[in-house]
Amino acid sequence: MKRSEIIIYSLILLFLSFITVQIVSQALISRNVFALNSSPQKDPNVIFHTDHCSQLLPLDIATSEEPHLLQLNKYQESCNSYVTNQLMVFEDMPNSGVSAEKKGKAMSNRLKEFSEGSVTPIVIIEPSSEWGLIDFDEFNTGFYDDWISKYFETIKNSGVTDNMMGTWVPFPEANLPYWNNQNATPNDFSHVVNRYLGILKQYFPQAKGSVLLNSATYETTDFNWESGEYNSLIPYVKDINKEYVDSFGIQGFPWLPNAGGVGPGIFDAAEYLNFRLAIEAADTLEIKQIWFNTGTFSRKYTLDQESTVYVTAAKRKDLLDGILTEVERVKDRGYEVSINIFAHNKSALSEATDWSYLSSAEDIQALASFLTKAESNGIKVSLFDRSE
Repeated sequence: MKRSEIIIYSLILLFLSFITVQIVSQALISRNVFALNSSPQKDPNVIFHTDHCSQLLPLDIATSEEPHLLQLNKYQESCNSYVTNQLMVFEDMPNSGVSAEKKGKAMSNRLKEFSEGSVTPIVIIEPSSEWGLIDFDEFNTGFYDDWISKYFETIKNSGVTDNMMGTWVPFPEANLPYWNNQNATPNDFSHVVNRYLGILKQYFPQAKGSVLLNSATYETTDFNWESGEYNSLIPYVKDINKEYVDSFGIQGFPWLPNAGGVGPGIFDAAEYLNFRLAIEAADTLEIKQIWFNTGTFSRKYTLDQESTVYVTAAKRKDLLDGILTEVERVKDRGYEVSINIFAHNKSALSEATDWSYLSSAEDIQALASFLTKAESNGIKVSLFDRSE
């Protein structure tokens, strides 16, 4: 063998050895080179553009200062088109007459601005107040009834109509230990939902009600995916008043261990959304509308640089395609389906996760691809994001 050939072969072997070492080292720290990207995020204040996210014209919300509409307009600017006319918003509960009136007026203003922009809300009512987390048992005694009544009375008296109310979802994710439900049973969830939506219906009989449960049920605050159990959700919904709910929502998200963790994570929507549990629950409620609350992240564990993991825009696109595949399976079974995409950047908060799609041209393109496919398949998409 010639000297030049020996050098070439040696260089090739050296290169292959280097690649092997890199793959092994990535595997040892659970950083999948297919899924992860260690490059830093781009400036989130820059507007990145894509061709379009829809064949429809954008909504006329460019002058709105409402945080959710303001953020939606950023998506419209990025997409040069319509994005959605349905947004998720969050609300907590009043703990006094004064609090009920204050919250009611603020929500009234938001609902009116949404209506002016032709946007419908999905209102997630978290079981918390200015006092902290609400005890499910205490709520079931009627302790909060008068304040909730005052809240809806204030909204009603402000001129908000039934068709401006959208969909209201009390006590979300009751099968997660976020909330003060340690002494509550799954059946107690039905009672708190009935109590809250029953009061809503007294003031807005045509307003829509829904429930949202996590696909995996967790007994502890360890939300590593392997700690959850995909148990039947029937115990949570079987005693809900069927006149109060129009749809059933199921929640699930992809997951990765931190950069020093062990395990492959979960990227399969067939697992983390588990549409069979959603169908089972919807059938129990005798309803045909199912919605999915989900999303993908670009960064996770962002409060610790050594722990942070990154997901490429290409992988996020694959994840979104997987979500569509699962939802289409439900649609093919005769259900009316929709998807809410959680898209808020929570990297600076305790959740330490960036769910946004606005921080790079590649990410907004991944979302645009998803939105156009959903539109062509007749699947409605809503968003949760807001300006800070």
